[in-house]
Amino acid sequence: MGTSSIDLGIRGLRHVKGYDLEDLGARAYRQAGEALELLAEDRRLREFFHQNRLLMLPLEEEVVFLRQCSERFPLYANILKRLQGAGDRPSLDDIATRIPLMAAAAEALRVTTQEDAPPRSSDPPAIEAVSPVENSMVRAARGDATSDLSRDETLSSYERMVLFSSVDLGCLRGALRSVVIEQDRALDALCDEFSLFAAGTRDLRRPPAFFLVGPTGVGKNHMVETLRNVLQGTWGVEVPALTIEGPNYTYPSDINELRGATRGFIRSDEEGLLTTFHERSSKAPLAIILVDEVEKAHPQLRTFFLSILDRGTTTDNRGRELRFSNTMIFFTSNLGYSDVQQRSAPIGYLDDDAKSEASDRDVRSGLRKALTPEFMNRVRMIHFERLTTRSSERILDLELEKIARRYREIHGIEIVLEPAARVELTRRGFSPVFGARHLAAVLDAVCNVEVAKRLPRGPSADERESTEILRWLREIRAGSRPFDLDEVRRRVLEKTRAQAGYAVMRIHFSDGQFQYVPGGSEPA
Repeated sequence: MGTSSIDLGIRGLRHVKGYDLEDLGARAYRQAGEALELLAEDRRLREFFHQNRLLMLPLEEEVVFLRQCSERFPLYANILKRLQGAGDRPSLDDIATRIPLMAAAAEALRVTTQEDAPPRSSDPPAIEAVSPVENSMVRAARGDATSDLSRDETLSSYERMVLFSSVDLGCLRGALRSVVIEQDRALDALCDEFSLFAAGTRDLRRPPAFFLVGPTGVGKNHMVETLRNVLQGTWGVEVPALTIEGPNYTYPSDINELRGATRGFIRSDEEGLLTTFHERSSKAPLAIILVDEVEKAHPQLRTFFLSILDRGTTTDNRGRELRFSNTMIFFTSNLGYSDVQQRSAPIGYLDDDAKSEASDRDVRSGLRKALTPEFMNRVRMIHFERLTTRSSERILDLELEKIARRYREIHGIEIVLEPAARVELTRRGFSPVFGARHLAAVLDAVCNVEVAKRLPRGPSADERESTEILRWLREIRAGSRPFDLDEVRRRVLEKTRAQAGYAVMRIHFSDGQFQYVPGGSEPA
């Protein structure tokens, strides 16, 4: 269906039966993908498809291929439009000049042509001729990092190398430190790993693995999430991520959710989480797997990851090899810290640093007892620091800005926290046991919930307008209307915006309670 659209474009046609070439091609690919999805859902139709098709490719790959073609068809249509009227086959210079997007392809063709051309007489003769088979054997014997990588893995590794070499690691470190508070040791370890990526000296077959240990609420998961957001924003490409919750894998059979159930068990015809994730991560320059609270999972989960940590590979329930050499793997744990924090301080006259060092030694001892050497030898352990009062103040600023930005963008109201209220919120929110989560909860209750309760609402007689907006949104979801994010945001915000006669909400604290002063009026 989509191929016929490309043929029409080559012939010079831009409109067919009232449809534009771009719309026709994308719609054809999309309809074909939907039809294949229906085949994939029905087991009998899927088996019939496998028995009668010509190309032996997984049905799911057919769906993914058509989706990618549908997304890229406007680009193909633009290339065809620019090639119309070219007459004879265009030269490489003509391609690079008329179609900027094809400049890189033209350059690659030039390089290929030069490599295929016979050597000139002035070139120095080769000292020793080595056959391709012998050359690959020598590379494998020397441990060449790309000797056993697939095409996608090789391209991903080189793309990752180029991306990291173009990033200022100092700026990246500063961006992470501005959001992940007082965890410099953990951030330095990450940036050290990135410097190896940029230099190209890291083993491309083994994924980097980190074991993040620290009290609850100190930013272990937040660091991983922030890292992904920063890299995506810097590169402009997707960094696929998968989060595995350790408490959900308390039995050995729960591992089947990752690799897929073996034949003869329930849901053995379904793919595992890692197989589905591999379809996205294998074509990305970098991916992230986060195993949260790994100590609460069955030991079989850590055993399952040993082959991935050692060789970067594992197999699913259908025997297919899944490679994760381009994936950063993070394990998080607060093993030992909860018990340590609940105890009183050690007896003696130790200062805070000495007490912290003594507690860390107890934690390391507990980790060695709870985790196997095979697992610990394959990960890099990073200890997260406990939160201090100073770090709580910086976290307060970050969390308050998140709340204030939403009120600013949605309602046009600025949230101002007065000094007395700020001191009280820090006092109530600081908790070395519960970490930043407790501070965020206290801040949300005082600066978000209470402010929202005081926002004036517009008249409730516009039920017909609300009904029309809901019908419009449901038509967009059903596909009968085009989706325009800016238009959706504008119409929804116009309906939900508070009818406030002030632009500032000040939060005070006096007489043991918080007070809310909108504009210059009396406390509310």
